[in-house]
Amino acid sequence: MQRSLLTGLAACTTIALVAQGPGGGEYVIQGIFSPTIADAKKIDLRPVLIDTILPELPVSFDVLPVKASIPATVDSIAAAKLNVVQPQQRLYKGYVKGGFGLYTTPLGELYFDQTRSRDNAYGLHVKHLSSNGGIDDVGPSTYSFNNVDGYYNHYLRNHEVGGRLMYDRRRVSYYGYTKNDSIEEAIANVPEPPVDALKQIFNDIGFAGRIRSLYKDSTMVAHDIGLEVHAFSSLSESRETNVRITTQLSKAEQGDRYGLGILIDNNAYRSVATNGLFGEVRSATLGDTRTNGTLVGLTPQISRRGDKYVVDVGAGIYIDAQGKTSFHFYPKAYLSYSLFDDILVPYLGLEGARQRNSLRSLTRQNPWLIGGPALKNSSQLYDLFGGMRGSFSNALGFDVRASISAMEDRPLFVTGSSAPFGDRMAVVYDRVGVFNLSGQLNYRADDALRMNARIDITTYTTDHQIEAWNLPPYQLAFGATYSLQGKLIVNVEAQFLGQRKAAYYANPADASADFIINPAVEDLDGYLDLHLGVEYRYTKRLSLFVDMSNLSASKYERWYRYPVQRGLLIGGATYSF
Repeated sequence: MQRSLLTGLAACTTIALVAQGPGGGEYVIQGIFSPTIADAKKIDLRPVLIDTILPELPVSFDVLPVKASIPATVDSIAAAKLNVVQPQQRLYKGYVKGGFGLYTTPLGELYFDQTRSRDNAYGLHVKHLSSNGGIDDVGPSTYSFNNVDGYYNHYLRNHEVGGRLMYDRRRVSYYGYTKNDSIEEAIANVPEPPVDALKQIFNDIGFAGRIRSLYKDSTMVAHDIGLEVHAFSSLSESRETNVRITTQLSKAEQGDRYGLGILIDNNAYRSVATNGLFGEVRSATLGDTRTNGTLVGLTPQISRRGDKYVVDVGAGIYIDAQGKTSFHFYPKAYLSYSLFDDILVPYLGLEGARQRNSLRSLTRQNPWLIGGPALKNSSQLYDLFGGMRGSFSNALGFDVRASISAMEDRPLFVTGSSAPFGDRMAVVYDRVGVFNLSGQLNYRADDALRMNARIDITTYTTDHQIEAWNLPPYQLAFGATYSLQGKLIVNVEAQFLGQRKAAYYANPADASADFIINPAVEDLDGYLDLHLGVEYRYTKRLSLFVDMSNLSASKYERWYRYPVQRGLLIGGATYSF
């Protein structure tokens, strides 16, 4: 039965092939037919593990196009001015200033410089100022100042070498006496009055040289060596030659800076002997008085600078060979700490030094001295100070300070009669203690306005003198500068000094060599001196100026019996070329 079933299936297959032949043709299949069954494609449905954390679905963002309706408007644009700033400001070689004022007061000044150069620099400064005085009720008060100063600097790879030549001539008058007919007649009847009876002339010829290092590496020994020589003389035939050598050495080492200052100061002074302390009557028998001596000083110092603090520790060591040789030692220290990014900076310090008093330095303070004053060097025994400086804003800063100090052989000035000639002053020396309170404010608003103010309140103590002669108990100072677009510049200065005590010897014979005998004490009134300066810059080269001093027109006395000019007015022009 099975054979018959397979035979039937084969016959059916043959018939199907014959029926599907192309073109109706016939196919004859001979052989054994072996039917096969193809493998079936099955779907794999085995279980698969699904994690509990579902995969993130992709997120798409679509931006919908939106068109804003902006109405068109027409606006005007102001014209713009383009300023081209040069890399370096133009410099002029020369500057001249000339003017003329009340009391026949001519003023002339000249500056001439090389301008910019990589190799060297040189320049010249000349100035003249004179006046016939014009002060009423006193003697002739003519004065004149002349100054010539020239310099030359040469720049090497690591050094700067320079030199200066200086000449200074000052003429003053001994006008400190009450002018009347009897005194004028007495002066006229003197057969041979001293050549410096009514005037004094100081001549100063100087030379200076300097060698300074320009190392970029701070670990190398930086040095600054200077030499300064002055030949100083007066109409009274007093002469002085001063040679001063200074050296500053410094080196950085592991965050510290080590420094050493060296001073060699030699002074040779010869004064003309006189028979009177104030009369200045020359004596041929006493001979000249000579005061020579050398001052040698060493000032070692160690400094450390941190982000917020500054510490300096050092000392001053001096040997003074003027007269009797003496040794002096002064400790030095300074400490400051910055708080709140330099908003407040408290500081504390201690200073001390040996100071040279020369004929040149004393006459710079008071030109109405006698022709041959005595010389002594001073010792700043100590100056202990502390305070706080800082800023309230970027434009406003302040400094408040208190100090206590003592100076041995501090020069003080006393006045004596030189009738019938003008009174003049002598110098006395005493130990003066000082307690000072001071405060200062500074304000700056861009480059248009600058202001500063300072007050000093001081008390003095003396060992031998009755008072600290001519030293003010308090001082007030104010200054302001205003610039209106760089065309109009106004400068205002004001100074107020409190009442001072002055010593006067009506009969100089009553005064001992040290001026210990009590003199007459005179009160010098306090005074206010106002100065106003106005400059109008017509062009960058040409400007006009007016300077007015002592606007209050007060006839105050800076020194006893020596009043100042009232309301000095000077006008003129400046020009750059």
